[in-house]
Amino acid sequence: MNKFWGYLMTHKRYVAFVLMLSGVLTEQSSRVAISLAMIGGMIKKDCTDPNDAGEFCMSEKMKALLLGAYFYGYALQIIPTTVARRTSFTVMLKISFFVGGLIQFLMPIVIKLSVPLAVVLQACRGLLAGVIMPNNMEFARKWTFGRETKVFISIVGSIALIGIGFGPMVAGFITTRFGWKSFFYVSGSSYILMSILLCLIIREDPLDSLLIRGKERELFERRIKAHQSAIEVDENRENERKSLKEILKRVYPYSFCVFMFFNRFQFYSIMTLTPFYLDEVLKAPTDLISVVQAILGITSALSTQIFTLILIRLDKILPWLQCRTLITSVALTLRSIGFIVMALSPNLTLAIMSAAVCISTAGVMYSGSLITINYELDPINSGVILSIFNSFGQTSGFISPLVNSRVVSATVGTPDYESTIRQQWANYYFIAAAMTLTSFFAIILAYLIRKSEWKKHESLLIDENKKSFKVHKEDEKYVVANPEAAEDK
Repeated sequence: MNKFWGYLMTHKRYVAFVLMLSGVLTEQSSRVAISLAMIGGMIKKDCTDPNDAGEFCMSEKMKALLLGAYFYGYALQIIPTTVARRTSFTVMLKISFFVGGLIQFLMPIVIKLSVPLAVVLQACRGLLAGVIMPNNMEFARKWTFGRETKVFISIVGSIALIGIGFGPMVAGFITTRFGWKSFFYVSGSSYILMSILLCLIIREDPLDSLLIRGKERELFERRIKAHQSAIEVDENRENERKSLKEILKRVYPYSFCVFMFFNRFQFYSIMTLTPFYLDEVLKAPTDLISVVQAILGITSALSTQIFTLILIRLDKILPWLQCRTLITSVALTLRSIGFIVMALSPNLTLAIMSAAVCISTAGVMYSGSLITINYELDPINSGVILSIFNSFGQTSGFISPLVNSRVVSATVGTPDYESTIRQQWANYYFIAAAMTLTSFFAIILAYLIRKSEWKKHESLLIDENKKSFKVHKEDEKYVVANPEAAEDK
């Protein structure tokens, strides 16, 4: 019991960790769940059928716009991130959740008044949400110690992937039982609640938080002094931060943009559009589709940890770049095969299994592929580079529905509708399979153009933060021995 008390007293900041991860779960859960609300009664499947239970009749183009509107704004995440960097990440985060919550809560009324206005507001919500993931990198830098940083960032990735699957499951459950409007009310309320909790707990400087007291406060103060001393000893330390102009002179960030676009296109083809495939072609019920979405989200999250274990093993037997090339190529090959099987499969079970194979490769992004390589090439400027290629890649969130609306355009009620729409969906998945392989060629081309850029950064050879982690452990022992000191200051 004393050991647990000592751990708890020196880890109160973990309350902030849980809150930040809850914010990621809330945001990721709502971004693709709108497809379940649309299937669950918002949109008419056949506008000519008077018995259709849907509430609104929309063209395929308007449905695609509404489905991808969030990503129109999210693709511009470099804008709110830049504003947050110059002002305050914490303030921008609170504004993002509060305004985003209002938009979600009022969406049923807005859609009834004007669908184009709903598209604009969803794009605004996406723009504000663009600060959430970059904020987590800033939060990790300020609030974590030693190995906690890597653990926190990896959990952020897993929670994000779980949320993408968990959201549609919740949305499907809510819409089938309480109506499609209830999804927006629940989503909006959770956003607003999150903004209130952030205002109460999170501060820009951890030392200003009511959570950080006693010995834990001393840890943060010691780290600030150690950081200042390191800069005084090595005056060139900060010079490694590059301007945006200098970064754009490199070749590899452009290949990352291409890779990220194709990768996200494939990801959203599974998470956002596959519910329509299961509904229109394989006639799966909404409850089953929501469960499938949850399974896919959990599968992608677990794959992050699985690929991490594989990466650790491969690092022991292969050179750095060969290891990353192998793990990426294997994952993309599996994804391509999964898309091809989905295109050819007339069976619901086989289609779901193929979708699971496709989405299971998503974890490689955080464990050996793009995000890992980006950090290892230049850890100091990796955040800026990430915002560049992530902004570019997220455009696929609205482009993939537009491409899908062009490729899958069969009209309900026509004599050959069933066979036509099946073939059109097959064509779409063939396109996704081709994009999978093309994305990897972009990385190889960038390597061939300028091999000198592809070297692991020297700073990663240094074992970081071991001393601070050991001090942290010693402070736990101090609190166990002196529990009365835990609430000092």
